[in-house]
Amino acid sequence: MVQFSDHFRAMGTGIDVVIEAGEPALEATIGARLVFAQQEARFSRFRGDSLVGRLNAGETVADPWLDAALELALEAHTMTGGLFNPTILPALVQAGYDRDFDAVSGGAPAPDPAPDPADCLERTAGGWRLAAGAVDLGGIVKGWTVDLAVEQLAGRYDGVFVNAGGDIRCAGSEAGTEGWMVDVDGPGKSAAWAGMVRGAIATSSVLKRRWPTTSGGMAHHLIDPRTGLPADSPFVQVTVRAGSCTWAEVWAKTVLIGGNEGLDLAMSYGLAVLALAPDGTRTTSGDW
Repeated sequence: MVQFSDHFRAMGTGIDVVIEAGEPALEATIGARLVFAQQEARFSRFRGDSLVGRLNAGETVADPWLDAALELALEAHTMTGGLFNPTILPALVQAGYDRDFDAVSGGAPAPDPAPDPADCLERTAGGWRLAAGAVDLGGIVKGWTVDLAVEQLAGRYDGVFVNAGGDIRCAGSEAGTEGWMVDVDGPGKSAAWAGMVRGAIATSSVLKRRWPTTSGGMAHHLIDPRTGLPADSPFVQVTVRAGSCTWAEVWAKTVLIGGNEGLDLAMSYGLAVLALAPDGTRTTSGDW
């Protein structure tokens, strides 16, 4: 058994693909790169020709990939009591995140609750259209893409591991183990958790994607739809284990944005959650 690995950038983050195989897996790693490239082309809000870019520009867009993404996002909105909201883009732009993150600066966050997606998104005979607002699917598409990449490869190889900036999905196992060993970094140089994973695990944090605003404060990329402002949470980092990376990512963001309310919701679904406070205090739920 031989382990093959690949590293590349997509969706604004580093992607790691690791495959346990008895034969060369170059074709597989190329396939994973293609999945991420296709999804970024479809759903990047920074591309005017993407499905999301066209929708936000006022077009009526008919596409099965957009159907799938919006159906997932609307389901997540319902399951999380509105804490996950795909219509937070105007608030995100107001906070300063209106370009690729490496170039973000400034912004002046203002309180303006995000609208209900049901009041914005219309599914017509000709496709989806926006009656109001704008859509950002970045909070669910990355995890979904990890799932797609793993599911494309899982039946062909003994072990598959994909990590997209902390959104991780595993299938099979590393040689000599019963899963995949994963380390979750904590604030600073501390380790939040290390252990064996089978399935998916995702981490969301407000410690990395932060920038100074024009008012002299700090903003981050996780918007509380109830206020339209960067979330003011008792947690600075949340990790969730789930059966799919799609839902691990959704719930990690939900708990971080919603604080204890989000944690209670996640617990009601039986999810395993590790939440860290600014001082490193750990709060856990489920089988952690």
